Amino acid sequence: MPHRLLATLTIAALALCAATASAAPAAATPTITRGHALVIKVRTKSGEACTPVVTYADHTMQMGTTKKARSGEALSWSLLVPRTAPLGAGKWYVRCAWFHVVGQGKFVVTAVKPGTAPAEEAPRVVADKQGFSQRPDRFGTGSSFSYGMFLRNTSNTQDAQNVYVLVNMVAASGELIGTATRTIPLIAAGQTYALGDSLSLRTQVAVSKLELTIRLGAHQLKQPHNSPEFANVRIVPAQGDPGFVGEVDGEVLNSTPALTLTNAKLSIVLLDAAGNPVGGGTGYTFAPLPSGSRMVFLATSGFNAVPLDRALTPVVSAEPAYASAG
Repeated sequence: MPHRLLATLTIAALALCAATASAAPAAATPTITRGHALVIKVRTKSGEACTPVVTYADHTMQMGTTKKARSGEALSWSLLVPRTAPLGAGKWYVRCAWFHVVGQGKFVVTAVKPGTAPAEEAPRVVADKQGFSQRPDRFGTGSSFSYGMFLRNTSNTQDAQNVYVLVNMVAASGELIGTATRTIPLIAAGQTYALGDSLSLRTQVAVSKLELTIRLGAHQLKQPHNSPEFANVRIVPAQGDPGFVGEVDGEVLNSTPALTLTNAKLSIVLLDAAGNPVGGGTGYTFAPLPSGSRMVFLATSGFNAVPLDRALTPVVSAEPAYASAG
């Protein structure tokens, strides 16, 4: 899973070209210009989970995404050096299984030279569409609230990682009557994530709008990512609660060669006839799904506030975990 920066450094822009560091001895210490990328490569035993750690000249630290090694393949990371990073010597190491170091090296941070073309801007994640449904509780003074939105990574060259989303429910008076948060491990370059979720409000005051705050924990050069596919997805009415959505069912397909889909968190947005979100919810798969196979999924959390006649189309996004089939 992605990790946040361990200091208050703000990641800025990324150059398409990057200096490369590796676990092998180098002829000279690489230099990386502020706003460019330090590329780290190591090899280790298959199946080990490894994390790169970078330390700058002022002892501030930066961690990369944890990755699992595959047989015969090197692990690599592109870590952005912030434009505010201290100049001078830095060092890095890669630890696996949180116990042993499999590679380490040094680098030097240099200032941007006058007249140098600016690096590409860091990716932005924006909410293209959003919507919600609210339903008073049958008993008591609270209400159920279900919301959905589409979060789009505007960059075609950089993956957005550890995307923190804070959602405030705002009354017509401007008062906040509820808050929900989610951290999305990855929104790949140029991709859109369907964020659906729900919460119980302690009031029946109507929500007038959603107020969003979106922050990136990290970003890196675009890389290939595996993701399951979905088929025959349908909205199912609630049993014993006519007129409202009970769950979303469908099939999940693992089309990734040589990898088993060990589990996946499902995020689902429900759309009305005009294609606007009216709510959302979540689900999970827990049983291992071998490559080339499929199985049923049942998403049952968060939909009970959504009127059945408003919800026509479900959209599913996944946060998958894979393991080597061997």
